[in-house]
Amino acid sequence: MSDFKYHVQWLKSPGYLLAEVPSPVVAELQKSMYELQKSSENDARDSLRGHLEEEWHLPLTKEIKSFTRCLSYEYVNQFGFQPAMGMAEKMHDINNSDFELQRLWVNYQKRYDFNPLHIHSGIFSFVIWVHIPYDLEEERKRYPKTSGNETASFMFQYNTALGGLDTAYINVDKTWEWKIVFFPARLNHGVNPFYTTDNTRISISGNLYVIDNKE
Repeated sequence: MSDFKYHVQWLKSPGYLLAEVPSPVVAELQKSMYELQKSSENDARDSLRGHLEEEWHLPLTKEIKSFTRCLSYEYVNQFGFQPAMGMAEKMHDINNSDFELQRLWVNYQKRYDFNPLHIHSGIFSFVIWVHIPYDLEEERKRYPKTSGNETASFMFQYNTALGGLDTAYINVDKTWEWKIVFFPARLNHGVNPFYTTDNTRISISGNLYVIDNKE
């Protein structure tokens, strides 16, 4: 019995954008990190979930603000907008609103450090990998018999259409340096530890918020 017609309809669920960080943004962020003053005023750990000894606020500079604003509009263009992403909280009119980067920080992750599953404030968040110190294949040898070896991975966790939980892993290796993953701030995400080096994994994260368009 195969002579019947049907069509396939997927249920919508927001994902993430993956992009290369443009060179002007890279140069600007490198300068910000080089000039970073590691003082108590710049310590970002009080408002973050990471089990890391060093997380520092970075200045909200021109290129990164412009780049992430563009990604915000591209995200809405690709995935649409869902009230659960946060817009409905303040009753913003999407047609009379804009997106603004208001928080930016750098993470210095050491061996055994991790970031538990968490969400962010705002409407969109992102992570940029700056430096990956380990060899991913060497990391995977740490637990060779483990099913689904996710050592050193970045992960998203989300509800499926059937009400269950699913996890999407990004296996971050050296090829991910200066790449950005851009996603809804309320999407649960976390970072697994690495084990094979005493060098530091460096990443930059930030949050964007909806603002009223005054133009």
